[in-house]
Amino acid sequence: MRFNIFCILLVISINCSAQHIQVIKFNELKQRVFNQSDTTYVVNFFASWCAPCLKEIPAFLQLIDSSQNSKTKILLVSVDFKTDAKKNLEPIINKYQLPPIYLLDEPNGNVWINEIDNNWSGAIPATLIVKKNKKRKFIVTSLTYPKLIKLIKLIRLIKLIR
Repeated sequence: MRFNIFCILLVISINCSAQHIQVIKFNELKQRVFNQSDTTYVVNFFASWCAPCLKEIPAFLQLIDSSQNSKTKILLVSVDFKTDAKKNLEPIINKYQLPPIYLLDEPNGNVWINEIDNNWSGAIPATLIVKKNKKRKFIVTSLTYPKLIKLIKLIRLIKLIR
């Protein structure tokens, strides 16, 4: 009986962790972020092996908490290899109690990196802030919560040039 309960709990915990990682192709990410909606998108590219990326996770969690009732969506996008995702990302998801994250399933960065920013080398941590597909800011550095708030406000204040 104890063994059956243990097996059931194990299956439930595996399913819960797996649901926190959504595998996504770049075209799906593009459709989600680069649109004409009134929503400001903050897209953080990170990896489980990147110490500066992990250092900034609390800032993004604070941003997620403070943005729940606003037109701001925060997407955490892992660039880990798909084959390593379960082993490397689940401990991070559990440690920080992350909301669902996206795993970018594009092994060849040359295919999509320039679409994010022409000057991006692929270095991480990197954050893209977009509104109405016209206003954007791309930052390749570790960010703090105050800096994130300042950048989002800046994007919202920029008038669209038509």
